[in-house]
Amino acid sequence: MTRLSTSHLLIAALSVTTAVMTIVAVRAWDVRATNIVQRARALPVTMSAPLAELSQIVTSDAEILDLDVAFYQQRVNADRRGALDRIALATTLSTRSRATGSTSDMSRAESLARESIAISERRNGRAFELLASTLMSRHAFRDAHAVAARIDSLEPNTPSHLALLGEIELELGAYDSAAAHFRAVRYDGRQFTVGARLARWYEVSGRADIARDLMKRSIIGVDKRDDLPREQAAWFHYRLGELELRTGRLNAAQDAFEHALARNDGDIRALGGLARVAVARGEWRDAIGYGELATGVQLDPTTLGTLAQAYAALGDSAQSTRYASAMSISALTQPGSIHRAWGLHLLDYGTAAERAEVLRRARDEIRERGDVYGHDLLAWALFRAGQLNEAQREMRVALSQRTEDMQLTAHARAIDSAIASR
Repeated sequence: MTRLSTSHLLIAALSVTTAVMTIVAVRAWDVRATNIVQRARALPVTMSAPLAELSQIVTSDAEILDLDVAFYQQRVNADRRGALDRIALATTLSTRSRATGSTSDMSRAESLARESIAISERRNGRAFELLASTLMSRHAFRDAHAVAARIDSLEPNTPSHLALLGEIELELGAYDSAAAHFRAVRYDGRQFTVGARLARWYEVSGRADIARDLMKRSIIGVDKRDDLPREQAAWFHYRLGELELRTGRLNAAQDAFEHALARNDGDIRALGGLARVAVARGEWRDAIGYGELATGVQLDPTTLGTLAQAYAALGDSAQSTRYASAMSISALTQPGSIHRAWGLHLLDYGTAAERAEVLRRARDEIRERGDVYGHDLLAWALFRAGQLNEAQREMRVALSQRTEDMQLTAHARAIDSAIASR
């Protein structure tokens, strides 16, 4: 008997239900939500004459990526010592993985980056940076840090290497080291990936206005490029939308997510972001419409949780339960000790046993990854377990960087209120 993987079981369990729900949701989705997607598609996207001509021949980035993968794979097969061809293939596979959610592509990209480095360490910074990024994607942050530190030692004071080190240290909660590396970056305003990483540091360290400005400047640079994959160009708009959403600027978040859709029609991250904006406004049917468009392509745990919340708010407990179950199955296949959005969902809507499991996992994770959001999850788990004093101590750590985030603020207020009312 063939053994089905967890993802196959999830797809089989949801296929019929999803098809029916998608039809119902699209019919129920109000006119304003439909107009948002149409408006996003109507936003101007500049395209050079050569690229416009090419677009008549190859109609999608997916086709271009598949052709590129085949091309570089042939070159790799023909040259066992081709370091540059290996990193070119790894980069293409990584891009395709981000667009499709393919873990096999990302795993292959990691292997190729290692092969490229083994062939040549010198003047191969792209391979080190890509290897670190693939390790981060599976939450191997300490391994990623070792890789980033190695390339920084080989090519010191390179802005992209310093920014990468700083970003990894933000994930680990090593904020003093991150600050030192980011302050050492000589940012010329043209390296938009460096700008996005700097923006993340400013955001986490409580300077959201500077972060917002850096992201917008990066976006200006990205939007002038017509040689970037649509998925990559859309990411910068999505990243700005995430910043705006976390800081409670819902209109600005919606605008940024719409621009992401304009850059990459059907972008699942932007659709998930719009679903969360709709939930924040209490626009449940809009949230369902966006969320089901996104999960029709990729079963992201965060978006599945958003759908569960929206259906619950509309009183449809059956659909809410289905999506919550799907979220759990999907989250358990994700890297790391715990998928944080899943953990927060269970803390708010799960059973006592599920909340206890989240607390156990949050304690495990914080030993390896002590960033502000890890401390926030642990604080909220302790709060739900009735351990208020310990929850308050953890929450103080979560707020220690003065990060401007509506979620952190709401959790801190709830914990302080519960302690004050004892």
